[in-house]
Amino acid sequence: MFIAASTLKMHRKYTTSRIELAKLRFSFTLLLIAVTHPLFAQFTYAPINVPGATSTEARGINNNGEIVGFYVIAACVEQSMEVPTCPTHGFKLVNGSYIKLMVPTSFRTAIMAVNDYGDLVGFYVTTELTCSSPVYHGFIWYHTNTVRKLDYPSTGVCPTNSSAAVTVPFGINRAGVVVGGVWGIGSNGSFPGSGWVWRNGTFTVMNPTSPNNNAGACCWSVTGISNNGVLAGLLFQADFWQAWMKAGSDQDFFTYPTVTQCCDTSATGVNSAVDMIGFEHGNGIGWFTKHIELNEVNDTEVKPSFIKMAYPGQTNIRPPGPLPTFPFGINDARGVVGIYFDTNNQQHGFLAKPNFLSASQTRAHTCQPATGS
Repeated sequence: MFIAASTLKMHRKYTTSRIELAKLRFSFTLLLIAVTHPLFAQFTYAPINVPGATSTEARGINNNGEIVGFYVIAACVEQSMEVPTCPTHGFKLVNGSYIKLMVPTSFRTAIMAVNDYGDLVGFYVTTELTCSSPVYHGFIWYHTNTVRKLDYPSTGVCPTNSSAAVTVPFGINRAGVVVGGVWGIGSNGSFPGSGWVWRNGTFTVMNPTSPNNNAGACCWSVTGISNNGVLAGLLFQADFWQAWMKAGSDQDFFTYPTVTQCCDTSATGVNSAVDMIGFEHGNGIGWFTKHIELNEVNDTEVKPSFIKMAYPGQTNIRPPGPLPTFPFGINDARGVVGIYFDTNNQQHGFLAKPNFLSASQTRAHTCQPATGS
């Protein structure tokens, strides 16, 4: 088991009690439930394990089937799910071959996503002569083998306390638009502060809030972007972690497995058909939903039709339950990558391929024209 993330000091203009509650709800307990899920067979799963690694996380997949992520080579208890706190090394999986990658001068590299050109985004940790503590930087690693530092204002500097404010890119699309969040990262875990979008050298704040809820919100992050610009993310509002989708001026908020204020939920990815993925925090239950906009009730309400995702197998606790499964990346063919914990609680990456048609295949099969998302 990994340990629940403890409180990190966040420099936010919100009440301490609300942020502390959000942090408590954000912690992961991985208490498993004994439930059978007949819809699991809608995906076929395969493991991803970097040779020599003690644990592997698959985080992104592009439309060419290239998979990226990071791995750990020494025993380490991970304190957080979305943003790693253990010493990581990056990798890229292409045509069955693992390519190990480290940003030059770094001693930790975490690759979070890849676009169709092979451009990578993530963050790295390095040492600098003017700082006695490690310094974090976001990055774009272009397919031309040029690395660009990507730091949101007031991040990428020498930490002044035990929790560093870090620029964490989570996604990059074919147009080179990057999305992510400013996260607090310390020895006891990581926690989101504010979301952002980076386009042509400029950062823009991205902190959507449900208009039908008067409860104060905090603690955002953008976690995914499609090639046509649809965004996915998470926020804390009305005492729950909620998933959100934003396509232009349209935005929707929901939790899993019931839409409104049920269970702490993260959205982790979205593709051009507005298929989305994510997970419910407490029990490690992954989910997928087809074209979320087709389930929209009105401009502010959506009722996704969820498909549960779980790597095949059961836990060895009594009573047994599905293996904890956390989807993190999705492409337009509905290929999904992420992580799962086996019966011995060892962490692995996975690739899941759907046993149903993608949106484009469905249109071709039914001879129907494509519609805008």
